[in-house]
Amino acid sequence: MHKLFKVVVILSLSFGSTGYCLALDSQTSINEKVSLVDIKNFRSLSPTFASAGMPNSTDLTLLKQNNYQHIINLIPGDFSEEQRQIRTLEMSFDQISVDWHEPKLEDFEKFVKLMGKYEQDKVLVHCRLNYRASAFAYLYQTTQLGIDEAIAKRKMISVWQPEGTWLDYIEMIQQHYQAQ
Repeated sequence: MHKLFKVVVILSLSFGSTGYCLALDSQTSINEKVSLVDIKNFRSLSPTFASAGMPNSTDLTLLKQNNYQHIINLIPGDFSEEQRQIRTLEMSFDQISVDWHEPKLEDFEKFVKLMGKYEQDKVLVHCRLNYRASAFAYLYQTTQLGIDEAIAKRKMISVWQPEGTWLDYIEMIQQHYQAQ
């Protein structure tokens, strides 16, 4: 009967600034440590800001345990299940539907508005593989926070090298904010 029920037990352990937990289920042994860096393409950009690929439910619990309060999803579509899981964990969920083939200035402006609303809270921005999210994070850091472009770019390029539409989009956003 035990095998019919999937049991997940999360035990928090704190080691320095990186949170760890032990996850027990039918596929994870007690000896396996799960950390934020195990989330698909996770990049910590500051003490309060990170980007990643699509987190699963274990990842969401881990984010909560590491005091993340807000999740911003940049993928178009129905993410009501993710929203439900996040709200159950008492975090906020926002979605900006960024079309991969046609990202818009308004998409980034919505993102900037959300980030301003969340101020010093811990925020994770994600998409499927952390391509859109790392581009938005790069743009936010350079246009809004005054982070050195080379430093911000290294984080983005550690995930992917934008080209085509996304390179054009990055240049357009940079020009828009330089003109202001």
